[in-house]
Amino acid sequence: MELFHSPQQYLYNLQTTSSSKAKKIWKETIKENWNNECAYCGSRENLTLDHIVPLSNGGLDITPNIVCCCRDCNHNKSHNKWEDWYKQKEFFSSDRYEKILKWMTPSIVKNLYAYRPRRNNCT
Repeated sequence: MELFHSPQQYLYNLQTTSSSKAKKIWKETIKENWNNECAYCGSRENLTLDHIVPLSNGGLDITPNIVCCCRDCNHNKSHNKWEDWYKQKEFFSSDRYEKILKWMTPSIVKNLYAYRPRRNNCT
């Protein structure tokens, strides 16, 4: 399924009519995009989602700020700056680091309300 920037877009695009189902689809799609492995250490066990920039530090609840993450990394990272925390870890990988940076780079958001200009045929 296509990965949108928020659960609300699943509702708008009629992927579902329930906000709880939209959130579930959104979360599952994020995990699938990370091949069901932790973005930081690569573990496939006890997967959760992590805000790269924590909400408490001004992070947003949108797709480019959320990665698939194992519970251990999520708890250990806590509200720390992800780059400082990640570079200190023994499992640091420059490939994963670059992948996270690329994930965080905003893509072009499709205009949800794409209205076409109308011609006035009355003249």
